[in-house]
Formats: sequence, structure tokens, C-alpha cells
Amino acid sequence: MIRRVAGAAAGVALVAGLSACGGSSGGDSKTLTFWMYQDRTPQAGQVVEKLRSGFEKANPGVSLKIVKIPKDDYNTKLGSAIASGSVPDVGILDQPLVARYALDGTIAALPAGVIDEKTYYQGALDTNRVNDKLYGLPVDHTCVALFYNKTLVPTPPKTWDELLATSEKVHADNPKVAGMVVPKGDGYGAWMWPGVVAGNGGQMVDLKSKKILWDQPPAVAALQLWVDLMKSSPREITDSDQAFANGLAGMMISGPWDVATIKDQFPDLQFSVAPLPYKTTPAGNIGGEDAVVFSKGKNADLAWKWLAFLGNSTNNTEFAQAMGGFPVNVAAAERDASTFGADQAAFLEQLKVAQSRPPLPQWIQINDEVIAPALEAALSGKSTAQQALTDAAGKARALLGWTA
Repeated sequence: MIRRVAGAAAGVALVAGLSACGGSSGGDSKTLTFWMYQDRTPQAGQVVEKLRSGFEKANPGVSLKIVKIPKDDYNTKLGSAIASGSVPDVGILDQPLVARYALDGTIAALPAGVIDEKTYYQGALDTNRVNDKLYGLPVDHTCVALFYNKTLVPTPPKTWDELLATSEKVHADNPKVAGMVVPKGDGYGAWMWPGVVAGNGGQMVDLKSKKILWDQPPAVAALQLWVDLMKSSPREITDSDQAFANGLAGMMISGPWDVATIKDQFPDLQFSVAPLPYKTTPAGNIGGEDAVVFSKGKNADLAWKWLAFLGNSTNNTEFAQAMGGFPVNVAAAERDASTFGADQAAFLEQLKVAQSRPPLPQWIQINDEVIAPALEAALSGKSTAQQALTDAAGKARALLGWTA
């Protein structure tokens, strides 16, 4: 997932947790080991402890051991555990890694009857879907939306045409102010872009026919939108430090992590957040964490029970917020929406139409090394949108071994 999360060192806790976990070898058959990221805040740690205690109380004889690992070290530690065969029973997993571990047999498919799929947001649940099977459950999710300066943009645009017109007016009224901070052709921008494509009714790939779709008209038009926005959003303005927060841009696309930061560091800025403008249908991207059960772990039934416990309507809001995201349980989100704050409402609306990334083991590489450079080639004027995406599609076909 892409999110700005602080990762403080926790070496002592990590060592203690790893020694307690014992991976998949030996130990009490009623001991369940759960790996997760280190607590973001002391309050998050209190939430996790409350949930751990509640699960043990509801399941007499069960000991739930939670191992907390700094986020920056998590994938490395997990990779080592998988290689050595000492995996935990269950653990957090970044969304794009689910397909890789599902296809190589590292994680188990969700058994029938564990959950009612309708209780989860579709986009969040689909981040675990590989070849029409679920290989995990979402625990939190997040997305991006449109931030707008209410002084420069009194009414947020809802459509692509309105977005372009608004950006042009902001820049025309004051040439020293950009209409919008247009995302760049980097990994972060490439993560956002499929949500824009979906807003034009497009998809990135057709998995069943093994076909690349981001060189087709809906996606080309999505990139052309960003290219056209550049005309009223010069990078010599938007490349300045905190351009939007400093009042040098009328709009930007970002996530909920920036709301509190801007309010704290730029208290005089009058801004709000709205869902992403779209052309044919409301849509957006998705990030967040899933949780999976490892094939070589112990107590699979108990592991799935723990994940269902974290995702139920009673517990999911607390755990999702502890992870830094929004609840994936529909009932929990609807019940607690008023407590998230007015500026978070747009993200909640956006998450209702969020769409998961393609479940390809190579997707992170494609995002960072294929799509991102293509976006930048078009945004910098080195290539047309069509040519950049055609070239990128060819590179992806070669990487995936696809012919279409």
C-alpha cells in the first residue's frame, strides 16, 4: 500500500516477539501467531491489545501472540520467514503481494462460510481475489481524493470538463498560481492513475484474455486529461515546496494522511476535500492492508476466525484506524462515518467505488518500471499520451509473456 507512515525502530520488541512466535514449529496447538506492522501510535497499540484480549476471552484456551515489526522491515522479515519455513500462522500483507503469494502457494484460500462477502466493500475485498478465489481478507483501506482551496475553487469540480475549466480559471486569474498539482510519472502517480482510468469506464488489463488495456481509448484519454491540466499547472510552480498548502495551487490529489498535516502546519489555509472528478462513472484507486493465512502455519481455522473478528462490524473501525485507514466493513463504516470528521467524508464516498489493482505478481514492477515512466514521458512532453502508453503496453506484454 502507498501511505506515509512513520516507522520507528522497535528492535527489542521485535526480537521478543519473534522468539515468542516460534513460527510453524512446535508449541501449543491453541497458540496463534499474528504478524503485523509496528503500532503507529500508543493509542493504536492499546486498540490492538484490547482486540487481542477480546479474542482470547471469546475463545477460551487460545493464546494470541502478536509480533509487531517496523513497516520498513516487514516484507524483508516475512520473506526470510517464508524462505526458512518458519512462517507465522497469520499476518498483514500489502495488497499487491497477495497475488504473488497466492499463486506460489504461500497463502491459503479462504474457506467457504467464514464471512458474508456482502458485509465488505467490494473494492477492498477484491484486493484479495486471485483467479476468482479469495486468499485473504482486507483489514483497512484508503484512497486519494481531490483537495481544493476554497478561496480559489469555491465549488469543487465533479467532471473532467469541470476540472479542466476550473484549473484554467485559477491560473488565468493569477498566472503565479497553478490550477492543480498534477501527479507525476512516478510510483505514487502510477498508483493513482488507474482510478482515473476507471473514471472513464476503462480497465488496466483483461486477465481472462491476457490483454493489456491501458493503451486503449479510455486510458489514453485519462492520461491526456493530466497532460491537458499541465497547461494551466506549470511545474515551475507546482514543484515548489508544499505548493497546494502554500496557496500556490488551487487543487491537488492526495490521501487522508495530508488532511491533518495541512491543518496542523497551515492553519490559515481554507481547504476541503471532494471525490475525484470523473468522465463516465465515479471511480478511484485503493490502498491499504490485507491479512492472510499462511499455508505452512498452524491452526488455520483459528486464524480465519481471528481475521473475521478483525473485520466484523463491532471491531473493524477501531482496527482499521489503528492501521491508519478506513473500515472495510460496510456496517462499521456507515455506523461510524460521523465520527471520522467532515474532511474524511469524501474519502468514504471514494472508497465505495474504489477498484483494486490487477492481481498480477508483477504488478509492483509494472507500476514502478513500466507505467510510471510512460506517464512521465507524456507529462513532460517527450511523447504523446497514445505513444507512451502503446510503448508501455509492449513492455508489459514482454514481461508477462502475453501477446495481446
